[in-house]
Amino acid sequence: MFENVNPISLTLEDAVRQGLTAGLSYDFEFLSEDVPGLKVLIFEEDVHTDQLLDLYDIYVEQDIAGMIFRGSLQIDNSIIDYEPDTYACFLWIDGNLTCRNLIAGCVPIYVKGNVTVQQTFIGYYNHGEVTIAGDLHAHLWIEDDHQTTVQGQVHAVTFGPDEQIATPDYTDWHDVLLPEMAAQLLKDGYLFAGNADLIRLIQEGKPVFKQDLVRTSISSDEFYQLLHNKLFAPGLYFLTVTQKAWTLRFSRYGDRPEDWKLDTLYIRNEEEGHSFFISTAPGKPLSFHQEVAENEFEAITDFASATGQQLFRYFNKARSVVSAKTAWNKYYKRDIDKAQLWQLIWLFNPTDNTDDFTPVATAIFQRVLLAAEYPYTYIHSRYPEDSELRGLDEVPGATLPVSLLDGLLEHGLIAELSYKKPVSAEVHKLNEIGQLYWNTNFKTPPPYDEDPVSEAYIYFVNAELQPHGAMIVRVNAGMGNYLLACMPVASIPQLKLLAEALDVTVEF
Repeated sequence: MFENVNPISLTLEDAVRQGLTAGLSYDFEFLSEDVPGLKVLIFEEDVHTDQLLDLYDIYVEQDIAGMIFRGSLQIDNSIIDYEPDTYACFLWIDGNLTCRNLIAGCVPIYVKGNVTVQQTFIGYYNHGEVTIAGDLHAHLWIEDDHQTTVQGQVHAVTFGPDEQIATPDYTDWHDVLLPEMAAQLLKDGYLFAGNADLIRLIQEGKPVFKQDLVRTSISSDEFYQLLHNKLFAPGLYFLTVTQKAWTLRFSRYGDRPEDWKLDTLYIRNEEEGHSFFISTAPGKPLSFHQEVAENEFEAITDFASATGQQLFRYFNKARSVVSAKTAWNKYYKRDIDKAQLWQLIWLFNPTDNTDDFTPVATAIFQRVLLAAEYPYTYIHSRYPEDSELRGLDEVPGATLPVSLLDGLLEHGLIAELSYKKPVSAEVHKLNEIGQLYWNTNFKTPPPYDEDPVSEAYIYFVNAELQPHGAMIVRVNAGMGNYLLACMPVASIPQLKLLAEALDVTVEF
């Protein structure tokens, strides 16, 4: 295997029987049965070589299931696993591991000591696992849908496009790739860390990544690019964005006397218990603070310090969270006919007075428009309590119809009756819209009085209303309770047509 080194060779079956593979998370018993003739090499002394280790080729071409090093392993070259979805030769190292590049896919690797990777360490794909009991030293560590555990300290610039690294230094490939490599490798902004072209370039020693990856500052351009994100709807001065343990709170400077006079970003990780605050104002430089107690902040001036570097990681995580939620928002946003929406809302005008109803109609219109174009902002920032009540986080596709009905409810234009409580306890809500539209109250005779609202009760009410040219209709967006509107009979066909465009059904 290596020049001037004579390892002990065991069959994989014997290695399993002796418990030599017990510390690795792989079914080696199945492998030994499925692929007979595999062997395991044991190196009793330190090994130093300039040989490239292609772990998949070693497995396929030499029938070596794994290598166990009782000392340290130093490779003046790269250790690479090219194959993302099949087995490769495992490594177990009792000492330290040193190499130029380490690229681990589906291979299990365990190092009891420290790992020093002179250039790039990549862990990719979820079938592999790397465990480092000591410290990790690397120029750049990339973790993409992989399981790497570092039990000691990490001394590396970190990159993670997903959640594998809690607070990576970078989450955008453009930040770590050389511009020409980004142009060559990225497809619609996406790159999988196990990409064969990327691995080949690294193996060939081609320059792929930027050399100066340690952050020294956050520029005003970077701050404002994040602040003016696509979740910030027009007319809003505050925005909250959340993802698991992360909370981001943005505020924008406003010109009106009552507006906030700073541009700010507050970043908090609830699990880690750390928070940072970045602020500025027109003509002012950025200021950076760490929250040391509730509403108590200390300025950060040394960006090379551990606190300064953590601030950079939090800032990059904020960019990643906003990017993910922007993509989410784009997926769920809806195109609507604004003229038809305006026409629909005006069907609920209880009088002929247009001056009084115009501000009400405008408020409802803006609410629905926000839900259509900025569903994430509607659910998590502008109307979080209403959205939680309706369960919109679980069914975001219902945001548009629910926004219309909640807007009508907010202004007392429809009534919401519980489907669990007796009509006699809920009829006062129905009477409010009855008084508003027709100056009438509704009866609740037996047997309806003790039962929840039902189609039978609505039929009873409508039998009395129809001679007056009116009806109670249920406007339904799957919200459970009965949402009822009082509508002229002549307007119901138009209501039904316009409401269906927003996924609201009209039932009577």
